Amino acid sequence: MLYRTHLAFGFFLALVFLPVLSPRNQILFLAIVLISSLLPDIDHPKSKLGKHIKIIGFLFEHRGFFHSLLFLGIVYAVLFYFFQKNIYFIPFVIGYTSHLFLDGLTRQGIMPFHPLSKMRFHGFVQTGAFLEKIFFIFLVLADLYLLFTL
Repeated sequence: MLYRTHLAFGFFLALVFLPVLSPRNQILFLAIVLISSLLPDIDHPKSKLGKHIKIIGFLFEHRGFFHSLLFLGIVYAVLFYFFQKNIYFIPFVIGYTSHLFLDGLTRQGIMPFHPLSKMRFHGFVQTGAFLEKIFFIFLVLADLYLLFTL
């Protein structure tokens, strides 16, 4: 999926979870969700984040380790260990998981158990094609609805 779709979906999930989790700093919560919803693409040298840290794109396969549940689990364990009394590890997990979910819907898919397995989960959405554009518009409308009804 394109970065804008990841941001729109991350924003949607942040708006859904804000009233449930009631963080003290809602802006920080939202920022963490949005940044982490883009983070898995750091392994692509042309992505919004990857173009600033190109070495990661050269060292790691796109939609490999950074798109795996193993990486998410490692980061979750580290964040939970250091921030278990602070809920701000939760928005990271929300945003990161949202990215993996959306990329799992694309034809390219993800390898959720990489590097342990090359098995790939994939869907039917072509990145940047008509269906993604429709989904993006739907997400923006849902974001606006939630934003103005909360």
